[in-house]
Order: sequence, then structure tokens, then C-alpha cells
Amino acid sequence: MSYTIDFDQIDKIVTVTYSKTVSLADRIMAVNDVCSSCADITPLKILVDVRNLVMHLKTREQKDFAVFLSSNPLLKRARIAVLHEATFNPNVIIDTIAFNNGYKLAQFNRKNDAVVWLNEIG
Repeated sequence: MSYTIDFDQIDKIVTVTYSKTVSLADRIMAVNDVCSSCADITPLKILVDVRNLVMHLKTREQKDFAVFLSSNPLLKRARIAVLHEATFNPNVIIDTIAFNNGYKLAQFNRKNDAVVWLNEIG
């Protein structure tokens, strides 16, 4: 599997960790897995770890995935922190388009900062 999903019982944060090359189908499956298993969690806080992701999706696929994310009703109410290396975010196209479409998302390169932001109210 090219991704894992973990739930932190203390902070109530769902972490999706991508590793290596992840297909568009796998990314959609990860979103569907989160949505089906976390629909009752309010507020939904998601940490997406792309530090080990190798982006191979074509630009069109990245744009389509961003629209898919930002049109999901459950994810529109969620806070999403994207964790990437300080020098490179392989998810930048997806993040930018999703954010511009109203996705509540912020970028981080330190996990502790992402957790603090996810736990903020507002």
C-alpha cells in the first residue's frame, strides 16, 4: 500500500502518510477511506504527510485531484495540514488549487507546528 491512515486518540488528528509513488487511484482511495471512517469526527483534522511522496501524477491529474478534494462536502469542513520537506513540496499544485477553491489547508515542514495549527479553534 502506498499510504497509511492513522488516528491520534489524544489530539484527534487523522494522519495520511504517502510513501514513494502514489497513483491517482490510490490517492482517491485514501480520501474515500478517511471520509468513510471519519465522517462523525468534528472537527475533522487531517495531517497529510508528503515528505516521502514521489510525485509522478501529470499536471492534469493533480488539478483534477485538487478539484476532487475541494468539492468533497466532508473535507470542506475539515482543517488540513500538509507536512513536507522545507525545501520541496511535491504536492504544491494540488495544495494551491485546493486552497484557492476553499479547502482549509496550511503548509508545514515541522510536524509540531502542523499539530498546533490543527488544534487551533477557528
